[in-house]
Amino acid sequence: MHVRLLPYLMIACVQSLCAAEYAQQSITGSMPTYLEACSKAVEDPSYFQTFRSRPEYGPILECGFGGESAQYLLNKASSQTLAKLELFRRLDQYGAPVTNDIPGVGRFSGTTLRYVVIADQITKFFSLPSQPVIAEVGAGFGGQCYILSHAIPFSKYFIYDLPEVECLIGKMMQTLAVKNVSLMPLQSQLPVGKIDLLVSNYAFSECSRETQLSYFERVLSKADRGYIIFNKLGCFNSLSAEELVQLLDERHMNPQVHPEPIFTYQDNVLITWDKNRSE
Repeated sequence: MHVRLLPYLMIACVQSLCAAEYAQQSITGSMPTYLEACSKAVEDPSYFQTFRSRPEYGPILECGFGGESAQYLLNKASSQTLAKLELFRRLDQYGAPVTNDIPGVGRFSGTTLRYVVIADQITKFFSLPSQPVIAEVGAGFGGQCYILSHAIPFSKYFIYDLPEVECLIGKMMQTLAVKNVSLMPLQSQLPVGKIDLLVSNYAFSECSRETQLSYFERVLSKADRGYIIFNKLGCFNSLSAEELVQLLDERHMNPQVHPEPIFTYQDNVLITWDKNRSE
């Protein structure tokens, strides 16, 4: 199966993927109304204008009012991150998310501010090469990708998600003019031998154990660095955070466990690794 490239103006709808490739188990994959909302946002221009505030979509992806994220940014973010807030704010022009006027940062959705916090943390955790190669497992509507395209301009960005979701991500990336994004068939191998950074906000931890182990071999193990926010909402006998850390440790990837940057649920953790870091 060939990689579906998104060179700027192209949305190759991933719904043409064969049914056998749609076998991964995940929490969002078990939500037909969410997947239908993603498809409708692609097909219906008026629905696309408001999909982030729709009851069948918003509660799955949108998070909080943004106050804690704003506080983090005002107290801890780099000057480079703060200088790009106007660029980041553009993400909220699409999908009509719930936004709030927050002292010090202006009007933002909580979701976009959280993506900015994660991007700021990534720039501090890791010394990345210029124009890094990044992969993301579970990308929502592509918001983190958009923020990283400005925070850490990348040469390639590979996204793994469900077919309906990838169609929506493709439309968002076209609308936002984000280049160098590749939408990957679920079971496909990375087309490169290694990547500089792996990102996953909740999605990896919400997949089945079989799906997680497949991603680990095909994607995570090829990442020199990784940033995974891991929750305990997973079903399907999912890996625990401790088991993932053990797998990373067995591959000598130097994993570390940190508190979740912005608290959302009890027992959530941030797992990072850096193969280049000294023990």
